[in-house]
Amino acid sequence: MKKRSSPDIIATILEAANGGIGKTGLLTKANLTSTQLKKYMDFLLEKEFLAKREDRSGRHSAYKTTGLGLKYLALYNSIKSVAYINA
Repeated sequence: MKKRSSPDIIATILEAANGGIGKTGLLTKANLTSTQLKKYMDFLLEKEFLAKREDRSGRHSAYKTTGLGLKYLALYNSIKSVAYINA
């Protein structure tokens, strides 16, 4: 299996969270360990690429990609498409 770069992993998380998703769903879609996911989630929340929303009970959280996160995805996809054209 090819090792993914941090920008690739970040893009995967942001794409998965675009419609809103729980932590378990992110673990599955991003194919990360809980330790790895926590590291990326902390970073993305701090940089405001992701927003965390809790339900009324406070027991369940959902994560959603913010406008800034969507800008990251757009730039990431542009760079990726240029890299493939020039490869």
